[in-house]
Amino acid sequence: MFENYKRVIRTARRPTGEEFKRSAWLVGLGMLLIGFMGLIINLVFQAVGI
Repeated sequence: MFENYKRVIRTARRPTGEEFKRSAWLVGLGMLLIGFMGLIINLVFQAVGI
């Protein structure tokens, strides 16, 4: 079981600055998109009266 964990740790590496920036940007964009969808759903429910 621990052999699988060792293999992952051996092959893992730190991301480059560009990879980190791109990942952070995409995660932030996804959070904004999900938050906006939640806001729209909330507004629709309030308008309907649920």
